[in-house]
Amino acid sequence: MRRLLLILPLTLLVPAARADDVTDLRDRVLKAQAKDPADLKKFRTFTMKAKGVSKLAPEPLPGTFEMAAVYPSHMRLTWEFGTGPMKSSVTLCGTDDRGWKKGTAFPPSEMSVEEVNDFRADAYAIWVSTLVTLDDRNNKLSAAGRDKVDSAPVVGLKVSRRPWPEVTLWFGEKSGLLRKAAYQSREAGALLSKELIYDGHKDVGGLMVPTKHTMRVNQRDVYLWTDMEYAFPDRIDPAEFAKPK
Repeated sequence: MRRLLLILPLTLLVPAARADDVTDLRDRVLKAQAKDPADLKKFRTFTMKAKGVSKLAPEPLPGTFEMAAVYPSHMRLTWEFGTGPMKSSVTLCGTDDRGWKKGTAFPPSEMSVEEVNDFRADAYAIWVSTLVTLDDRNNKLSAAGRDKVDSAPVVGLKVSRRPWPEVTLWFGEKSGLLRKAAYQSREAGALLSKELIYDGHKDVGGLMVPTKHTMRVNQRDVYLWTDMEYAFPDRIDPAEFAKPK
């Protein structure tokens, strides 16, 4: 009994030490992304355009990707694949608790409740990957250990917030820059494991942002974006998120 009483106080000290480590890691990665903390708020309103390759089809296709986002409730995503008469596109847009979609093969239409929930889960993971939510008191942060991304050592930070999916962020052990975000979300009723892998960071308006991005679903690469460009306007016209007639 005496031995147990000696060990118990030591075990109670462990969570406090881990909490300090997590806070230190959070502060370090935020500083790596922006020397001026005020610049982190730029990701609350941003656009992004990218060029690359889609690997959804049996053969890779050239593609583009565009995003417009206003934190926390508005996000529009557009993909285009192929060239010439075989070119196709898909747009998904969420605004608060509603959403719409359109594509080459289908006209603009409202998303179902299930589709909106699926979209919002992915949108939440994207917001977490911008790091704009890391200082939100409603998020619970915990250590995720160490791993490697493309043979480079990384350290992990888990971000938890109900009812959203848990997102694990992996940062370069030396650079502190985001290298991967991993989470799970549903598509057409199926729960999928997803990874957003980042590289080629550069300074844009005081923020270190990636210029290369790989989207991996169930361990399979589906998009390879190699030319990413960001902009941080003061506002985005609400018409950008309105469903086409």
